[in-house]
Amino acid sequence: MLRFPSWRLTPFHILTFQHLLCLITGQFISYPPSSSITGVIGEAVILPCYVVAEKIPEIFSVQWIFNGQSEKITVITYNGKNKNEKQDERYQGRTELFHSEFEAGNMSLHLKNIRSSDKGLYTCVVSFNDEYHDVLIELQVAAKGGVPSILLRSPRKQGIVLTCQADGWFPKPEVIWLDGQGQIRKELSTTKVMMMPSGLYSVLSSMNLIPGSDMEVSCRIVNNLLKTMSESRVLISDIFFPSISKSLVAYLVILCVIVVLICAVFFKLKSNQKKAINSVKLKRKIEEENKQLKSMLEQEKATNRREKSKLKDRFGKLKAELDFWEARSHAVPITVNPECQLLEIQVPGAPDVEDYACEPAGLSSPSTVPVLVAKEGFAAGKHYWEVDVGQQQDWVLGVMRQKGKQEEQEALAEEDYWALHRSRGEIFSIKGNIRLKKKEMNYSVIGVLLDLEEDQINFYEAHQMSTMVKIPISLGQEPTEMLFPFLSKGGEAGTPVIHSVLTPVPLEPL
Repeated sequence: MLRFPSWRLTPFHILTFQHLLCLITGQFISYPPSSSITGVIGEAVILPCYVVAEKIPEIFSVQWIFNGQSEKITVITYNGKNKNEKQDERYQGRTELFHSEFEAGNMSLHLKNIRSSDKGLYTCVVSFNDEYHDVLIELQVAAKGGVPSILLRSPRKQGIVLTCQADGWFPKPEVIWLDGQGQIRKELSTTKVMMMPSGLYSVLSSMNLIPGSDMEVSCRIVNNLLKTMSESRVLISDIFFPSISKSLVAYLVILCVIVVLICAVFFKLKSNQKKAINSVKLKRKIEEENKQLKSMLEQEKATNRREKSKLKDRFGKLKAELDFWEARSHAVPITVNPECQLLEIQVPGAPDVEDYACEPAGLSSPSTVPVLVAKEGFAAGKHYWEVDVGQQQDWVLGVMRQKGKQEEQEALAEEDYWALHRSRGEIFSIKGNIRLKKKEMNYSVIGVLLDLEEDQINFYEAHQMSTMVKIPISLGQEPTEMLFPFLSKGGEAGTPVIHSVLTPVPLEPL
C-alpha cells in the first residue's frame, strides 16, 4: 500500500493549484508560475508577471489585484485602448508598470516603499483577444531592525538583570541569549514583542544573570524570513557581584532623589511659566472681546437712540395730527359783522395799519389795530373755525370778551382779548409770553380752537395739521359773559377771510 506524505494545504497552495489548472486548460502560457516573493520594508520589489505569446496586440489590459484578509483592492489598472492608468489611493505613487516592455510580455509590477500592510496575495490579470491570463504572487514582507542594545538594569546580590532591546523588525523576530562559547544560555528569559505605530515590531527581552555564571553575554535577534540576524555582546565585570556597600546604595538613592527633585522643580517652573503665558493671552483675549462688546453695545445704543428719536418724532406728528382732527371735529360756522362795525385793540409793538374801507376817526394811532367782530359768541364748550390770511405780513386774529351789548367803535382793553399777531413776518401771541421763531409761512390758513372746557385758545397751521401756540384764557365770574371771534380789518385785498369748515362727526374721547 502506497503512502503519500501529509501536506498542510494553505490558501496560497489552493489558489496556486487552481491557477495551474487554468494554465493546463487555457490557450496561453504564463511565466513564472505562481510563486512567493520577499520584500524588505522601505525598499522596492518587483512582482513578476510575464506573458508568452506569439504577438501581444496593442489593445490589451493589465490589472494587479491585492487579495487581503478582509478586502480586495485593485492596486493598478492599465487600459491599452486609451493608454489610461489608474492607481488605488493607498498605492498612489508607489506602483509602476514597465510600459516599454509590454510588447515583450513583461507585465510585472514595480512596488516601491514597501509597508507591512502590503503583505498578502497579488494577482496579475492580463486580457486580450477575449482571453484572460493571470498569475498569483505571494508577497512576504520583512525588515531587519537595529542592532540590539544590552543594558544593566538592577545589580543586586542575587544577580544582575540584563535587558536586550531592538526596534524595527518584521515579522516577529526570535531572541536568543548566548554565552561566551556561543551556546544558548540556561538562564530563564522573558521576551515581549510589541507592534509600533509604523507597523514594525519592538523587542524587549530580560534575563537574570546569577553570580558564578559566564560573564560574557550575547543577545542575538534573528529574522527567520530574511535569514538574517543582529547580535550584541557584553562582558560583565566581577565588581558588580560582590555585595554592594550600604553607603554606596544610600549615595545612589540620594543622587536619584536629587535628580528627581531637580526635574520636578524644572517641570513645575516650566508649567507655571506656561500657565502665566496662557493667562496673559486669555486676559488679552477677554479685554479684546470686552472692547468689541462695548463697541457693539455703543452702536446698538446709538441705533436705539436714533430709532427712539424717529419714533418720538413720528409719535409727535401723529399726536399733533390727531389733536388737529379732534379740534376740527368741533367746527362751527362764523360770520363777521356785515355792517363793518369796528373795534380797535391795543397791540404791543404793532405797526400802524391803515383802513381803506370804513376806518373810524381817531384810529390812526400806532398802538391800535382795527378788527372785525363775528356775530357768534360762545360761553361754554369747544368751537373751531379757520381763517385764510393769504400772504399778508401783518394780521391779528383771536377772541375777545364782551359783557352785555357791544358798543360801536369802543376801545377794547388789552386784558379783554387773546390773539395771535403777525407783524413783519414774525408771529407772537398776545396775553402770552410765547413768541414764535421768525420764519417764512408757506401755508395761509390758520385754524382756531376756542376750548372753554380747558380755558385756552389753540392756533393751528391747517395745511400742516400742526399746533402753533396755545394761550390760556382767564374768564370772569359773570354768567352772561361771552367770547366772540375777531380778525384784523385791512384793505379789500388784504382782509383775512373766515373759511367755512364742514362740520365732521365729533371724535370719541380716547
